[in-house]
Amino acid sequence: MRVLIVANPAAGAVTPAVVWQVVRVCPAPVSVRWTGFPGEATTIAQDAANSVDLVVSVGGDGTASEVAAGLATAYRRVPMMVVPAGTANSLYRTLWADTPWPAALSLALSGLPPSWLDLAEVDGSLVITGASAGFSPLSIHTAKTAAIGYQDAIRDLAGRYRPYPGRVLVDGQLVHYGSTFVVNVGGSRYRGGEYALLPHSVVDDGLLDVCVIGGEHPAPVVISSTRAGEHLNLPGVVYTRGREVRVERTDDRPLWFEHDGEVAPVGRRGYTVTVRPGAVGVLAAPDAPSVTRRSEVCGRRRR
Repeated sequence: MRVLIVANPAAGAVTPAVVWQVVRVCPAPVSVRWTGFPGEATTIAQDAANSVDLVVSVGGDGTASEVAAGLATAYRRVPMMVVPAGTANSLYRTLWADTPWPAALSLALSGLPPSWLDLAEVDGSLVITGASAGFSPLSIHTAKTAAIGYQDAIRDLAGRYRPYPGRVLVDGQLVHYGSTFVVNVGGSRYRGGEYALLPHSVVDDGLLDVCVIGGEHPAPVVISSTRAGEHLNLPGVVYTRGREVRVERTDDRPLWFEHDGEVAPVGRRGYTVTVRPGAVGVLAAPDAPSVTRRSEVCGRRRR
């Protein structure tokens, strides 16, 4: 097996020592590429797909997203493995729960067949963990502009956040209209590392999971219930699935929106999220509840 490690030094916990640990678990031949700027992991993964059998992403959800985008658009279908070394690591938790990464990587390298992960697509960008509108992107924006941690930003925003008037359509059907606290769309069960916003999501079912929490619920209740995955018990919460999701703000103000932790430029009032089924192979725990199908099929991409 030929392994390429793509390491992002800008991620929260990526150091040469961590990468060396990954190298020691992997069989020879193994090579390492360090990313130098945002987006480079996509190019590295896409180019490497012709010559390796597995790409290991070492970083956070952003790094995994870039690697997945590269492999999803490569000619040859090559799976990826995620080593969690970022600040959130939502995708790793979805695929491997609380398994320590050295044990997970060893199991993945033992011949575990890949699962073919669905990706979302927004304005031509591929999305691996999910997209959201409302409270979540504003929390990310607050964390970045104030140079504070994500959890600190959530606490700071909780007391002053105002829900927005919104509308959500799934496959053309209206599922929500009115005051909106947050909308989350995607495949990863977790966002922000610990918030189980999509607790029933299956990453390879060909569908996007959608959760809408209305503005009638106070921020502390939403925050605590999503951390425990119990928000579906709140009155009026919408949880559904579909292939195309339209998220809109219905007044004349712009919608706060993000995908894979990147906040979109402020100015638009709506976004459309579509699914790309089975777009990239991932190695996941054999008993992961978020995975249903596995396949031995790698090699050339079907045209």
